Amino acid sequence: MLQPLVVGLGRSGSGLHLNTLVRLARRTAATGDPLVALPAVGCDPGAVDLPLRMPGEVTAVTTLEQALRYVDPATAVVHVCTPPRLRYDLLAELAGHGFRRMIVEKPLAASMDELDALIRLRQEAGLDLVTVAHWITSRLAGRLRRLVSGGRLGSLRRITVDQHKPRFLRSLATDGHPSALDVEIPHSLALALDLAGPAELRAARCWDLRCEDRGLPRLGGAHVELEHRSGVETLLRSDLGAPVRQRSVVCEFEGGTATAHFPLSEDDDHAQLVVAPFDRGTAAPPTGVLDADGVPGIGHHVFRDDALTDFLDDAYRGFSSGAGGVGNFPLACATARLLCAAREHCAVTPRAGAGSR
Repeated sequence: MLQPLVVGLGRSGSGLHLNTLVRLARRTAATGDPLVALPAVGCDPGAVDLPLRMPGEVTAVTTLEQALRYVDPATAVVHVCTPPRLRYDLLAELAGHGFRRMIVEKPLAASMDELDALIRLRQEAGLDLVTVAHWITSRLAGRLRRLVSGGRLGSLRRITVDQHKPRFLRSLATDGHPSALDVEIPHSLALALDLAGPAELRAARCWDLRCEDRGLPRLGGAHVELEHRSGVETLLRSDLGAPVRQRSVVCEFEGGTATAHFPLSEDDDHAQLVVAPFDRGTAAPPTGVLDADGVPGIGHHVFRDDALTDFLDDAYRGFSSGAGGVGNFPLACATARLLCAAREHCAVTPRAGAGSR
């Protein structure tokens, strides 16, 4: 078994990673195939003030030196949940302590120089590094991939992703993300690259987040356009001042559409997929049925999709077999490079009005 060390106990580290790790440890232990060794260790300078509600399953410390009293780098998996601008120095410090297995929150790097430095560090230190990309490993994304490759609706032509949610409180309280490009866009960007292949940036813009008399530059939302070498066009939209939540992906094919809805929060882990042909008279399997190759049939599919738990399950099994980041890292680098290009584009482009999509 491998023991988790979660560095950075903000929303991602404590609210998502630690809770999911404890759930995964219980699930795999109950099946007789234990995967995660508890207690997990959470490390953050403010850990003494955090309300961790998992006594016996999580140990909180304030420094890496304290963490080393509870974890052995040889059998540990480090979850790096600090802001991207603090990433390289922390990874280098962890590598210096002997940690080799790492799960890094998105985005992988905040600049091209940092990304290149991380690639060198990974090679020189022999790091097994995985970037969080649970949209890619979700059951919903798997069904979209099978639609793309199966040809039921013809060739893929366009992808539109909408990720909207009100994020006023966190944006006002923290400064970890320099722009809206770093919040939700990495998830959808990686998914678009996975579905449609390599792409070039065509356009990008951000706008400010405004609340009463305050304005936060470039944190109101983001709009990114891509052109894939396959001919597919992608539009990514994220409004962080929206009054409602939305996580949807519309894939437009020659012969129809597939509209995918990811779970909105940890409150419900069900995904939905609506597959609709342009020719309504097309013969199709009954609603919600997969064919023998796992390709979704025409109609409305609803199914459980606990993507983060499944992602961490796959990552830990990959670490155990020595192949943790083999398939994940190239996609993470491609995503980071496009994000860097989008940041550079936005830096020289006038910001759009608040709430603009």
